[in-house]
Amino acid sequence: MAIDQKEKTDATKPKPLVFRDNPEVKKKIEAHKKANPDDVTYYTRLVKENPERAIETFLYRDQQKHENEMRLIQKQLPQARAFYNEQTVEAKARIDRDLEGVNPYMKDKAFVSAALREKDRQARREFANPVQTPTPPTAGAKVAA
Repeated sequence: MAIDQKEKTDATKPKPLVFRDNPEVKKKIEAHKKANPDDVTYYTRLVKENPERAIETFLYRDQQKHENEMRLIQKQLPQARAFYNEQTVEAKARIDRDLEGVNPYMKDKAFVSAALREKDRQARREFANPVQTPTPPTAGAKVAA
């Protein structure tokens, strides 16, 4: 049985990571590092000595963040569904279009976000086209009796 010795193409090689450089974030990190030197030591050792555990630590933090976000989403979901059910066919289609291809793990969060965007879009449209109301009389004008 021959061993496949084809060179990897560019499509199979991962692209190099690109990091953003935000001076404000760096300043906050440096302040945190200065205030918590034991954390710096721990995380430095964790990454060097046990990279698999470091990966799990990062993923666990992401999972905790997701759980916290989902607690809020679960509170907002009934109102978002009620809003969706009250919408016109066109508005529902816009929301449904926003949900196409969304990972099922993120479906509820995406639904609430899409409903909020639609509500915001409708509010902006109302402000752009205000209803004409009669102007109140000025302070010096006499009111007819």
